[in-house]
Amino acid sequence: MFALLNSLVRPVFNAAKVSSITLQQPSSILVRGLMKTHKGAAKRWRKTASGYKRAKAGKNHGNAGWSKQYLKGLGGKTANDKTHTKRLKRLLPYH
Repeated sequence: MFALLNSLVRPVFNAAKVSSITLQQPSSILVRGLMKTHKGAAKRWRKTASGYKRAKAGKNHGNAGWSKQYLKGLGGKTANDKTHTKRLKRLLPYH
């Protein structure tokens, strides 16, 4: 009886040993590349708590004839438009 069971069980274990595949870890370590900061955007934009800000344009030259009130309005900072947020996140990944 034991010989019969032994003959039935033994081929199953032998088949398991033959069909088993050992999985190996990859030899090289895959590392995700770092994103580069766009330096032109980094010089023009600053990160804030709610988005990004930049200086207003149009006050460097050609200002003769404009009122002081108009030129004063060109000074200071302005927030980004919502349509630029996705692009700025890609251009400034670490800011």
